Amino acid sequence: MINKIKQIKENAEFVKKQLNIEYNEESIQFLEGFIERQKNRMDESEISVLINTLGSFLGECIIENFGGSWEEDNYELAIKFNKGNSVYPFLKIRKQFANGLEDSIFPFYRNIPILFCGVNKQKEGGFWRNFRRWLKLPLVP
Repeated sequence: MINKIKQIKENAEFVKKQLNIEYNEESIQFLEGFIERQKNRMDESEISVLINTLGSFLGECIIENFGGSWEEDNYELAIKFNKGNSVYPFLKIRKQFANGLEDSIFPFYRNIPILFCGVNKQKEGGFWRNFRRWLKLPLVP
């Protein structure tokens, strides 16, 4: 598993450098469009490589912004927040390639803090502070 995580981190950094993006929401929105532009131009083997590299980036972006860690879950790599709360970045990338925007990575990414609001780490001055103000309810950290 350690070698897989090392490869994931290397893949994510490769995507970050090649596409000149960061681990943030704007980059996920860019990747959504990138997938749509590339999916009909590539054969299955090229798409498979992109699923691995873009899935690595998506997963690392999730960890950077919402917490969690890589774990193997039924032979699929997942970001696990706690027992029973996981997301599957590679599967989500694969679904957007297969089904288009109806399985888009951008709404998936944006909904993580809403679906797992008691699970994710809270960044100082970031999303959580604004989300709490907007919701006007005390959330359990």
